[in-house]
Amino acid sequence: MTAADALYEKSAHDLEWSRLLEHLAGRCLGPAGGARLRARRPAETHAAARGMGELTAEALDAFEAGAAPPTAPSDDLSPILGRVNRGAVASGVELATVLRQLEGARRLRAWAHGARHRWPKLARALESPEELEPVCSELARCIEDDGNVADRASPELARARRAVGEAQKELTTRLSGLVRRYSDVLSDDYWTEREGRYVLPVRSDSHVKVQGIVFGSSASGATLFVEPAEITGLGNRLKVALAEVEREEARVLSRLSAELSAVTEAVSAAQAAITEADVLGALTSWARDTRSIAIVVEPEAKLQLLGARHPLLLVQGVEVVDNDVHAESGRALVVSGPNAGGKTVALKCLGLAVWMARSGIPVPVEPGSVVGWFSPVLTDVGDEQSLLQSLSTFSAHIKNIAAILEAATTTALVLLDEVAAGTDPEEGAALATSVIQGLLDRGAAVAVTTHYERLKELAAEDSRFENASVGFDLAAMAPTFRMTMGIAGASSALAVAQRFGIPEGIIARARASMPDESVSREDLLRELSSESERLKQARLELERELGEQRRLTQEAERERARAREQEKNRLAREGRELTQEVREARARLLALKKRLGSAELREAEKVVSDAARHVALGGELADVGRVAPSDTPEVVESELVVGARVLVPRLGTVAEVAALPERGQVRVIAGAMRLMVPVSELRRAPGGARRPATERKKREPTPKLESRDGFVPVRTRDNTLNLRGKRVDEALDELDAFVDTLLRDGERAAFVLHGHGTGALKLAVRAHLGAHSQIRRAVPAEPEDGGDAFTLLWLRD
Repeated sequence: MTAADALYEKSAHDLEWSRLLEHLAGRCLGPAGGARLRARRPAETHAAARGMGELTAEALDAFEAGAAPPTAPSDDLSPILGRVNRGAVASGVELATVLRQLEGARRLRAWAHGARHRWPKLARALESPEELEPVCSELARCIEDDGNVADRASPELARARRAVGEAQKELTTRLSGLVRRYSDVLSDDYWTEREGRYVLPVRSDSHVKVQGIVFGSSASGATLFVEPAEITGLGNRLKVALAEVEREEARVLSRLSAELSAVTEAVSAAQAAITEADVLGALTSWARDTRSIAIVVEPEAKLQLLGARHPLLLVQGVEVVDNDVHAESGRALVVSGPNAGGKTVALKCLGLAVWMARSGIPVPVEPGSVVGWFSPVLTDVGDEQSLLQSLSTFSAHIKNIAAILEAATTTALVLLDEVAAGTDPEEGAALATSVIQGLLDRGAAVAVTTHYERLKELAAEDSRFENASVGFDLAAMAPTFRMTMGIAGASSALAVAQRFGIPEGIIARARASMPDESVSREDLLRELSSESERLKQARLELERELGEQRRLTQEAERERARAREQEKNRLAREGRELTQEVREARARLLALKKRLGSAELREAEKVVSDAARHVALGGELADVGRVAPSDTPEVVESELVVGARVLVPRLGTVAEVAALPERGQVRVIAGAMRLMVPVSELRRAPGGARRPATERKKREPTPKLESRDGFVPVRTRDNTLNLRGKRVDEALDELDAFVDTLLRDGERAAFVLHGHGTGALKLAVRAHLGAHSQIRRAVPAEPEDGGDAFTLLWLRD
């Protein structure tokens, strides 16, 4: 093993890398995916690491978009492919396994074809050769899901199996008769099989009464299993048919194995795609369950983790405190604080974050986190005492540190737990200081945990050092596991000892023996840590409140935008429907030109023009997405004179006042539409409230039928009954049903389209409505609503 390999294995052991990979492998659907994840190592180059991160990012994005690639159990096909390459014949079960993989690859290929523009890296990773399609189709034709060869595999096999079925049917019929015939000498009324032959259970004292071949006896010898002579010929025929089936199945399997051997490389590529999809499915599952994100490794050697959580603690399902932490090339992070407070966990979290990002594994951090290119990651964590090598704990650590000093580079991340501990404190602190400075001189990024006061003081002397501490709750006398950057932590050894059961008297005696300066420093550091924790909690609470407020504001804005979009889409849809009606009407008009007189033709063209004008109105309404800004000035009632221009926010358009306000309502004209609008809803129109006199002359308000309370009916698709082309009796039946619907829905007015034509339908409709008990009046529609081609009907209140 090379020195680099030894350092990798040491880091993998310290970071418990295999535990994480084992958990991820358990999320795979098949053994091949699990094996690939268990063997995963961090990428050796930045380009490879970046590519893995981008691939995972696309997979997570596809999952979030509800378009995740299909997954299937990933089986290892290499043993099967190796055997067929050597000329062996695969079994039906093995071919069924291959078929499942090829069908999964086919689904992946179809997905990749549709996803190649949005997720190009993911699509390329999951593609498989199209040349496999003939083999896949042939396997599907010949092999059943359970591995049996299908009858359709060959005509000869189908014939042989029919012959077997016929022989078996004839045998069972003959045997049933023989059971009845020899019932007095049988030990039971059934027949069975022995050595592939059909036999009867004959009592041994009466077997001479049944002529045939004996194929064994029962354990007690009281029963002999005899094939009656009457069915020997049939039995032989069945044997021949079964042998033919076996030969034909072997021939089919041999042919399929030969076809498979010709495309083994392509099959391996398909299996690789299936396996990759299985792996990415496992990583997506991990990201979903742990709120992890894909990290694309940056080229610089820097690390900025936001809300970092230790992945192995997440695996265990324990409550995890998240922390912000950073590291950088040429700088050292000195982490101090109480024992069992999370210092070592923080070191391992740094190392695992780097390796996970380099391996394309989602990292449990918050968005905005940055992981740069660190290679190698060098660790000295845990107790390395070795009895076999006669090394103490201190000696073992020093041996590791010597190897780390030799391997450290400008891109190295070095993690040292309790650096130079286990010896004289003065010498240990001096050695630790020199080791860290030596690593910084080599350009490495360093993170260490310590209880040495000398190391905590370095941040005040050397700008390359930065303190960090894990919190301690003075009230609870327990660590908080929360890390604070920029502040050294108290070791709180006496507090931890008391928490774990050391008697109070011993604690008091120890405190009394400490120098006053040490006691004061410990108390000050604990108070600083506690105050920092309190401020951090307050800041987090404020951020949560602000975040919730932003979320509510954004949700409200999304709801408003969604409502505007829905209204815009509805009006656009109605506009398209009206446009289609006009097209159909024009087409009918062209078809009728040869049969209509000139007067009738002008009437028909007028109807089409009216419909086209209302389509234009639909187009105006489809622009509802243009809502008025919230700061647009309101209109005062004194400004609402006839001809004044106002903005109607609910329509998103400028309208013209058609009449003076009455009881807080004002009638306005918008395009071809007239309606009553509350004065409070109106806003001042951009560019002034009055229209030019010449323009007002062009568009004088047209008197329009309305109800006593000012309600003005506007013709729409929903309130119009189209009777054109109907016979009179058929039209009147539909008209009665239409009126019933209007009454049930509480409508006040509606329109009937009958056209002009000969005038018979128009007269019949108006006469019928005039005599209807629920119709208050029926009159020709206004010109802007289609004129005399329509009838406006008012229902009784």
